[in-house]
Amino acid sequence: MEWFRLSCRRLFATSYAKSSYHEGSINPFADVQWIARPFMKRNMPRDHVLAKPHRSLKAVTMLDEETRNHWHIIDAKGKSVGGLAAQICRLLQGKHRVDYSPLKVSGDSVVVVNAIHVKFSGHTWDTKVYKFPRKTHPGGPKVLTAKTIMARNPSMILNLAVKRMLPNNRLRQLFYRKLFVYPGAIHPHWQLPQVVVPAVPPPEAPNCPFSVKLASPEEAARRIKALSDLQASVVAEVHS
Repeated sequence: MEWFRLSCRRLFATSYAKSSYHEGSINPFADVQWIARPFMKRNMPRDHVLAKPHRSLKAVTMLDEETRNHWHIIDAKGKSVGGLAAQICRLLQGKHRVDYSPLKVSGDSVVVVNAIHVKFSGHTWDTKVYKFPRKTHPGGPKVLTAKTIMARNPSMILNLAVKRMLPNNRLRQLFYRKLFVYPGAIHPHWQLPQVVVPAVPPPEAPNCPFSVKLASPEEAARRIKALSDLQASVVAEVHS
């Protein structure tokens, strides 16, 4: 039965992309340290060669005229998970509003893009673990590292951080429903503006009427000849 158990483990094992070249055990007291990454550079998404230049607005807020609800579109690229999750929780609960009340849902909706580019400091990608309890499984909870979760579902890291920061009461699910996290740079909400927009080309310099433009050699020779002919005609009229 041992061979059957090993074959089943190989068959149903979930494979994922390696996060770094250092897949061994982590020694925090080693002389040489490295920063853990969820993916290697060659596994990260790249811009297409035909894609137009783009820029990020970092965050955009829009007011829905029908529901009088604010929508916040946030670019998570380069931001830490904890700091961004705390900011999102504040927006979801409505603590930034003057009519905030802990007994009702008065927060705004939040859309997060580029969730695949969030950051953890140090060895957190390799040392932080998430436990998912399984009541019907006698082997205990399912334990996954942050690196494994990012490889399987890039949006899950930020979703779990926000959900566990929200208050543990009956309003948590109502707050959590207003959060939309997407790993890519473009969200599918067509009625909302995008936070990653095409780059605006620099404006062209206006045509100044007083600008100096050098003439070509042929044009300069023609002007000199015309000036000399005019001078000769004036001299002839004076002496006549």
